[in-house]
Amino acid sequence: MTRSVAAWDSAGLVEPAVDYSRLGNVYLFANGKGGVGKSTCSTHGAALVASDGARVLLVDLNGQGIVANMLGFANTDADDKGRNLYSAITAGAPLTPVRDVRPRLDVVTGGPYVRKIAPVMAAEMGNPRAAKQALMSLAIALQQISHQYGLIFIDSPPENQLLLQAALCAARFVVVPMKTDDLSRTGLRELAGDLRAMREHNPYITLLGCFIFASGYSSKKIREEMQKNVAADLGQNEDVMLKAFIRHSEAVGRDVPKFGRLAHELEQEIANNPTRSAIRRGKADASAVVSSTSATVAEDFAKLTGEILTRGSKIRVSMIEEGVWP
Repeated sequence: MTRSVAAWDSAGLVEPAVDYSRLGNVYLFANGKGGVGKSTCSTHGAALVASDGARVLLVDLNGQGIVANMLGFANTDADDKGRNLYSAITAGAPLTPVRDVRPRLDVVTGGPYVRKIAPVMAAEMGNPRAAKQALMSLAIALQQISHQYGLIFIDSPPENQLLLQAALCAARFVVVPMKTDDLSRTGLRELAGDLRAMREHNPYITLLGCFIFASGYSSKKIREEMQKNVAADLGQNEDVMLKAFIRHSEAVGRDVPKFGRLAHELEQEIANNPTRSAIRRGKADASAVVSSTSATVAEDFAKLTGEILTRGSKIRVSMIEEGVWP
């Protein structure tokens, strides 16, 4: 079945046609390792930008459907468990995001159906034309709706190389969350290999930078050591690491999926926390208490998101000046 967006080359073969001028607003959060904060950071970033007035699309490529849990609509009628995403990537169906999960924030949901995508893609890899079509499928789907959004954030899946490669073919900027351990560096090196390979299909993909997720606030020396190691791993200057980082907070990590609200939303509820005396007297429920560290973590996400967008804008200007921005 021929997809709706295609072009014919001189040999008469069907080639996926991607207009990369439509995808300059796509940011991908990726790392070859799971558990480094991709879902958490992409979701917070998308919601923060939307709260500032931009229309934002968040694409959840995770088979666990983490985004729906964090935003509080998991297992509702709005949560299709990844069915639309599966149809878009495997059969060329149009993407139909869930509208206004937050004001101006739309979501393409993930979930169990996303796990069914990789086997379908894998079956196409033996045929060069079909393989390229599969790898470009997300880009083809996104370019049809990208004009509706100021920004598109993609939460990439852990340990799903084909779906990650499809995301790399659709993105302009890659942002890499990491923890301060060697496994995160291994995941970064694996991602760098995929990024280089996918430039054959998407010549505009750019590594925006890396940042530290869930680090102790006082662990400055550890983060500085990580900065040097990452720069050496990538053969780049140390400014490949963003200055902003997300501090470790088990309480916020618990509260976000528990309440279905993000750190900056939880921050607004701190003032409504019941007093300890009310809890002791049985007049208030202790489980309703929101951690006071939500405020500082929310500030971290705001700084990180601002730095990502500022750096993305600078890279865009530089590429335009060099004549390499599509």
